[in-house]
Amino acid sequence: MVEAPSLDPAGWPEVEITPRAAKRLAGGHLWVFANEVTAAGDPGRPAFWCRFRTGGNPVGWGCYNRHSLIAGRLFAFGAREDRLDGLLERRLAAAIGRRLPLPPGRAARLVFSEADFLPGLVVDFYPPYGVLQSHTAGIDLVLPLLEEILPAALRRAFGAPPEGLLIRADAPVRELEAVGRFTRVAFGDREALRAAWVEEEGVRFAADLVEGQKTGFFLDQRENRLRFEKAVRQAPGARVLDLFSYSGGWGLRALRAGAGRVVFVEESREALGLLERSLAANGLPRERAALCREDVFEFLARDAGRYDFVVSDPPAFAKSKKALPQAHRAYLKLNRLAWRRLKPGGLLFASSCSRLVSEAEFAGILAAAVRREGGRAHVAYRGMQAPDHPVLLSMPETAYLKCFALRKVEGENGGPPARSFPLISK
Repeated sequence: MVEAPSLDPAGWPEVEITPRAAKRLAGGHLWVFANEVTAAGDPGRPAFWCRFRTGGNPVGWGCYNRHSLIAGRLFAFGAREDRLDGLLERRLAAAIGRRLPLPPGRAARLVFSEADFLPGLVVDFYPPYGVLQSHTAGIDLVLPLLEEILPAALRRAFGAPPEGLLIRADAPVRELEAVGRFTRVAFGDREALRAAWVEEEGVRFAADLVEGQKTGFFLDQRENRLRFEKAVRQAPGARVLDLFSYSGGWGLRALRAGAGRVVFVEESREALGLLERSLAANGLPRERAALCREDVFEFLARDAGRYDFVVSDPPAFAKSKKALPQAHRAYLKLNRLAWRRLKPGGLLFASSCSRLVSEAEFAGILAAAVRREGGRAHVAYRGMQAPDHPVLLSMPETAYLKCFALRKVEGENGGPPARSFPLISK
């Protein structure tokens, strides 16, 4: 059992950091890297809440983990001595307030970690359920406190208490914090949490909040999916290829928009089970959907189909800087293969959720993919993460999702003009 920190920061140990780190924190960044720590008061455990100082002067307070390359995460600036419970309550209320008002039944990310000045904490709301995600050892230490504060904050914001709260501490990023993974139902019915529904602009998606990917659904692609649906509406009867489809976030919107056929490619049996439920719940014709349980690269290597729209929305290929070269190669290969399946005049919606791959880098990879296939492309749309995943200007690291719609230019290799779809207007 982890030892919860005292609520009064005045009694916490001190961690001395370099002037360089202090200057960056003063500019609004929230991380202290391991090589910027010069001395750490040792309370006898690897992770603890502390006060950061430089040259004896207070910088702020937050949590420290000696096992992580991001050793410190700042929660409060300067010499403020707010109680921990009071600060967490105010930050949660402020984060939720920035998302209000929400349309009835709308799922949303209510807390987005550093962007909401709560590093390591994510809160997603799938009415009537809440999912609290801990990415760090520091957040693990205050989970009992958050389990008390969060339900009350949700009740005040939405007029009723949540019917269930799930604690998910199972993201791979926790390996970088040297902490184990676990999932726990704080309260509510576990089976009900596994059989949740997400309402998104007229489409219902089945979601497993306990064992599904992320916290059960990919809320960050909402705006990009809506732009995609708009494009498909301009091409009745279109053929669509949805790669890494998971529970069908893109492809179901295409069917709703009048696509003639959607091929869903997904390796997870459980995800395809969610997709089957969603097809039935939305009354979409099953004969227009082909569900392929297969590795995406293997599917693309054997498939000879040609599509008006191709969606390439893979999981993060780069989870560390060491993995970047391999990730670049994977993105290049994936989008070259996807481009081959696209008809002239068609649109490739290509995304990357790897934080370590910048928008400029990803655009360069896409340009290389098109060039190596001897093609030409127009950028029909550029998107990012949904507004409930805000970007903190002083922390570029909070901008992680990139989405490009590339139109295959008609007659690019001297052939006859092909069906073409207009640029997507706002």
